[in-house]
Amino acid sequence: MSELWPHLPAVVGAKIYAELKNGRTPAPCPSHPEQIWAPVGGRVSANRVRDLIDSVSLLGQKYGFPGSAGPEARVAFDRSAAALLRSRMDLSWAEAGNRDLWSFISLVALPHLTMWRFGAENRERWVATDLTRHTWARLWWQAVVFAGHEGILAALTESDLNQLLERRSIGGDPRLVREIARAVTQLSGSTPRRKVIRDVTLRLMRYLAFVDVRALADQQVRDLCSALTAETLRRLAAEELPRQRGVNLSAM
Repeated sequence: MSELWPHLPAVVGAKIYAELKNGRTPAPCPSHPEQIWAPVGGRVSANRVRDLIDSVSLLGQKYGFPGSAGPEARVAFDRSAAALLRSRMDLSWAEAGNRDLWSFISLVALPHLTMWRFGAENRERWVATDLTRHTWARLWWQAVVFAGHEGILAALTESDLNQLLERRSIGGDPRLVREIARAVTQLSGSTPRRKVIRDVTLRLMRYLAFVDVRALADQQVRDLCSALTAETLRRLAAEELPRQRGVNLSAM
């Protein structure tokens, strides 16, 4: 059965974020005096919140916390933390869509790790205005979208995920995200993945104006995403060929 986690009202979250940005030491805590709850359901205990704090803190140490960490270590932490959050936070999708819940996680339960991961400059990483940008909400949802397909998630960069999940018409359908990601991560050759993802997601968005993919079987969705990716590769190759010829001619 899903659990209810504390919510931190937006005005309280904004105040705490301002204090942290101004130099307050981020200290994890299992509760806050101004937290609130959804009206119906079983509330998670303080011990369960402490368990989340302890487990994510221990994971962070594996990737360099509290010291500095390079980009690869931070992304590797994200991939591991996604599965850990999903296992420790048994949320309904409705509860997981509540911004105040994720503000509680970043500002009260895990502020030390939020600071370590992103610093204090980007408000979206702390105060959950956009769940695709929030430090912890995005990881929980990534684990949901790629459940059973963790190998695909591991092969994606942060930029890849942004292109897929921040486009709502695609990111709201786990099958579309997974199958576009599968098609792109299986590519061979030198075409930059970012170019491919940007083009194929735009193609798919145009396609979605005419076709309800919810009516398609899993294999049909996979075939569609593979076909659109192939179209993208052909277009990018056709654009690149004249450039290569131009370089060769100028060198003669």
